[in-house]
Amino acid sequence: MLALAGVIRLAFWLVYQPASFGDTAAYLRLAQVVGGGSLSAYDGTRTPGYPAFLALVRGDPQQVWLGQMVLGLLITLGIYWVCWSLTGRPRLAAGVAAAYSLLPGLLFFEAALLTETLTTFFITACLVCLAALERSTKGRSAAVTAGLLGLSASLAALARPLFFVLPAVLLPFVWCSGVGRERWARSASFALAPIVLLGGWLAFIDSKYGMVSPTVMGGYSLVQHTGAFFEYLPDEAAPIRDTYLRYRAAQLAARGTQTNAIWDAIPEISRASGLGFYDLSREMQRLSLWLIRQHPDLYARSAAEGWVAFWKAPIYWDLQLVSPAWLATALPAYATLTRLLLAGANLAFLALCLAGLFLRRVRRALAAHTTTLAGAAMVLVVSVVQTLLDHGDNPRFLVPLQMVVVVVVVLTAEAYFAHRAAEREPTDG
Repeated sequence: MLALAGVIRLAFWLVYQPASFGDTAAYLRLAQVVGGGSLSAYDGTRTPGYPAFLALVRGDPQQVWLGQMVLGLLITLGIYWVCWSLTGRPRLAAGVAAAYSLLPGLLFFEAALLTETLTTFFITACLVCLAALERSTKGRSAAVTAGLLGLSASLAALARPLFFVLPAVLLPFVWCSGVGRERWARSASFALAPIVLLGGWLAFIDSKYGMVSPTVMGGYSLVQHTGAFFEYLPDEAAPIRDTYLRYRAAQLAARGTQTNAIWDAIPEISRASGLGFYDLSREMQRLSLWLIRQHPDLYARSAAEGWVAFWKAPIYWDLQLVSPAWLATALPAYATLTRLLLAGANLAFLALCLAGLFLRRVRRALAAHTTTLAGAAMVLVVSVVQTLLDHGDNPRFLVPLQMVVVVVVVLTAEAYFAHRAAEREPTDG
């Protein structure tokens, strides 16, 4: 399995190049700030996890790609260990782990100067720690494992702010993994990193920008929802409203959607309103919340669309960087096939979660492993939170959790059929 993963990445290295996307420049700019050893010039537009990673590899695209390929190999090993330790079936575990390298929607992110691979690594580390706790480690080793779980969840959040909810999702599973004093010891160990790292980051943003938020971009992100009905703002907000509506019209004419129009509109809206970048974000948040209260049906429709989009299996690539040309021509067919397979896995995941509410056997299979249940909870909670806060690149938000979906489906199916086989076996006497 590991040899296959290495060969795939070697071939990938020979036919592709590091790819930049819309967010890349911001991460590289912040990496220079972090590399300087001080956060005094940090602008708060991104959490510091990925900029710190870029600073470690000096922001060189080739080194970033190489580092992310190493992370990809570690992710592969982590997935293998989780599946093997919970099922005792090495071939099944190898098949699930190998899928990570065979899915272009995940592999191509290793060459992208974006946060997905680093975040996936920390999410996989969470699964590894959960599986280790499930293996009934006791005493000090269990408390250390719980602490590592809290650290992994915190680092995932610092890589992608969407995962700030992760410690709250995982804490009940840590609590239930022990009894008596051990329960308290594990929970306290788990909570240490989120309190220090995430609490510290929130305190930093609040002290510098007056916002209790992982980033200063929350107001702009909400406009991804409310921008669709921005015309309902009162006349007192006319400078902001009318300026945005012009950009929205241009975006609709060019792309057929208002998504991401806000990012082009910020400079002119700032001039029209007389508000700086940070004050404008706060004002956009205030206006968006007013619109949501006044038109909850429109917001609910937008959020529902974002939730559905979350389950699509995107591929972020630049086929112009693929060489030779015949390979660039052949790849889309393979990519379409794998997207269909992942879409099927996502549908199976949702079907299992829904069936678990009504069918005892499915519920028992989902709960056969604490890791499976925790993984399902992670995906479901994030699927809701991401669409409440943003209506932009929603399909991309699933990428760090895509293998969690696959692992949950495979382990639940394995537990279900194992139970069925056990029930069919004759008993003595």
